[in-house]
Amino acid sequence: MPALNRVLIANRGEIAIRIARAAAGLGMESVAVQAPVDALSLHTRVATEAVEIQGPDGPDDAIGAYLNATAIIEAAKAAGCDCVHPGYGFLAENAAFAEACAAAGLAFVGPPPAALKLFGDKVAAKALAASLDIPVVPGGETPLTSAAEAQALAEAVGYPVMLKAAAGGGGRGMRAVHGPSELAAAFERCASEAQAAFGDGTLFLERLIERPRHIEAQILADAEGTVVHLHERDCSVQIRNQKVLEVAPAAALPDALREALLADAVRLARAAEYVNAGTVEFLVLPERGEHFFIECNPRIQVEHTVTEQVTGFDLVEAQLRIAGGASLADLGIADQTAVGAPRGFAVQARVVARGAGALDAYKEPSGPGVRVDACGYVGYAPPPQFDPLLAKVVGWSGTPNLAIAAERTRRALDEFHVAGMPTNLAQLKALLADADFQAGDARTSLVQEKPELSAAVDTAANGGALALFRQQARLTGTGAAAFRSAASSGGAAAATGAAAELALAPEQQPVTCATAGTVVEWLAEVGTTVAAGAPLLVVSAMKMESVVAAPCAGVVAAKQN
Repeated sequence: MPALNRVLIANRGEIAIRIARAAAGLGMESVAVQAPVDALSLHTRVATEAVEIQGPDGPDDAIGAYLNATAIIEAAKAAGCDCVHPGYGFLAENAAFAEACAAAGLAFVGPPPAALKLFGDKVAAKALAASLDIPVVPGGETPLTSAAEAQALAEAVGYPVMLKAAAGGGGRGMRAVHGPSELAAAFERCASEAQAAFGDGTLFLERLIERPRHIEAQILADAEGTVVHLHERDCSVQIRNQKVLEVAPAAALPDALREALLADAVRLARAAEYVNAGTVEFLVLPERGEHFFIECNPRIQVEHTVTEQVTGFDLVEAQLRIAGGASLADLGIADQTAVGAPRGFAVQARVVARGAGALDAYKEPSGPGVRVDACGYVGYAPPPQFDPLLAKVVGWSGTPNLAIAAERTRRALDEFHVAGMPTNLAQLKALLADADFQAGDARTSLVQEKPELSAAVDTAANGGALALFRQQARLTGTGAAAFRSAASSGGAAAATGAAAELALAPEQQPVTCATAGTVVEWLAEVGTTVAAGAPLLVVSAMKMESVVAAPCAGVVAAKQN
């Protein structure tokens, strides 16, 4: 039995489910928290118990509920918990929250507040790395105070540059800027995204490293000062700075370069007196033998699954045990040699919703070498306020051939039955079949260089197991409609979250967004005359803010959130 017995999970979705299952495996009970809009979310049924919390602005403040540190700590104490696991996102990297947990007598399942403060400030983290002679990306050494200051620094560093949130992570608050004309708008959007996501709109600027690979090292450390790495992951396939496919270990990486970045990751964690699980991230130019530290994420990562598959270590279980006072030796990892070499390759594909809807049919793939971490079920309508991640599908092969693991993941996606909302399944399968990806040489620019991958059409929809799943869903009458008819009217309304469409006159034209999202700012009011291409509104979708432009010249006749 672990030293800790009952954990409050300060998160939602698939990571909350993952934590609840790890806790159960250790004999621990778990308490899930839920915003009112999440009453029908699966994580509330997997945990031992679930309690409702609200945001500062009341029951409709969905995101605020999971950022409400006071309510979460009160819920943990009332439920008799002795620890809090924050997962990733929300309060996971919030030092004040970790300190408040300690003050309330709750163990925080993560690094100590000092490490959270250090790595929560990307500028300070870069300064520590530089002091250890770990290569960093050239750029500003202090946070930016204005777009004008960013403009001046960009001129000094040289375009292209990258704007980043100082408190950021997960691709939010990031923009590549290729010339002076783009910088002011990019600065405004990055600052707004960062403020919304992290409560801190501070930005910094770096030189843009072109066509790198994004390689990260998984570290694990205990309170006795022992630090090991569990090898590396390749997270180079990204769309709008959002990771899409992840691989462990990184293929086709020169041994000397691999050893150097892993050693740097361990040195950085040791210097920071790090405890628990964390990820040190680098941009890598393998053809030049160069690597550059970019950040350390002091939490569990979305892509921890692939490391688990090739090492055999349960990282979430390790987090809970370390938080309860266990040493790495207690976990069977007394030193680096105990980790061993990775076994084969594992590939994770992130399946995300690309619009609002409800799951009329849903069946996850299975079979040898296939793992699915997910939060979907027939009838579920993912609340649009949150990250659109539906499932993480992992394919593993014990052979030293990345292409075999990639094909296993792709075939698993062929059998993933999702109906009722648009997803990125076709795009994922095209990416997994790409020759550069299968050769282990995908760059962060892959999708920009091969736009046809984004326009992929699913060719497996009418054959095999998937056709059978669809036929059975029709024959049995299962689906979201049946689910909603059985639910209470209030629950069904909360689950669907659909908005009524505006009525259009014959001479009017609707303005549509590429994805479902939340309006952050209206840039043109009703009655405003606009030119074609003029900005109308800013929408937050898939954790990013985008400007929606007028499709033609005209007058804004009506608007609706």
